[in-house]
Amino acid sequence: MRSRPFFPPTEPMIRAFLGLELPQHVRSQLVLQQFLMPVRRKLPPENFHITLVFLGEAGNAQLEALDQALSRLEVIPFGLVLEGLGLFGRDKAHNLHALVRPEPALLVLQGKLANIARAVGFSPDRRRYHPHVTLSYLRPGSFDQRELEAAVAQSAQFRSDPFEVTEIALFRSHLRPDGAVHDVLERYPLSAALRALKQ
Repeated sequence: MRSRPFFPPTEPMIRAFLGLELPQHVRSQLVLQQFLMPVRRKLPPENFHITLVFLGEAGNAQLEALDQALSRLEVIPFGLVLEGLGLFGRDKAHNLHALVRPEPALLVLQGKLANIARAVGFSPDRRRYHPHVTLSYLRPGSFDQRELEAAVAQSAQFRSDPFEVTEIALFRSHLRPDGAVHDVLERYPLSAALRALKQ
């Protein structure tokens, strides 16, 4: 069992999710893409990540159960590449993001994590999973839709450097007036062999 709690007793519930951190060189490539986009509100690079499973509000008991399950994870590591930019919201875009090149291993991992989350009492979203890295949350009136769509179309040739996925992270999300801030509570190697290397 873990010798320390995930959070102090003064914080009975936290907003949490499982995701992938990005290497620094990929974050730097995304910052350049942000610079080319005609939007005002841009996420700081330390917030760049790929969400796998949103858990919502969680208490210590649920997180301890999740921790035990994730500590036995067995998934073969795989590579990812970010490819092009996209928008969520057709007529009124609300999210600018980098797309993830289709990778079956990522979908397998996401499905396995969603099942683990359900088994310990969480209720993850059952909608189709669309992996992405959010670059900007768009507020109405803060951008020109056509100008942004044209810029996104011009970004079609963007490709990040490939990077290896060898672990997942449990994130805590703090909601603030100027946007959410995330910090990592724990990292979980994908296999027993990787866990042994980390010790």
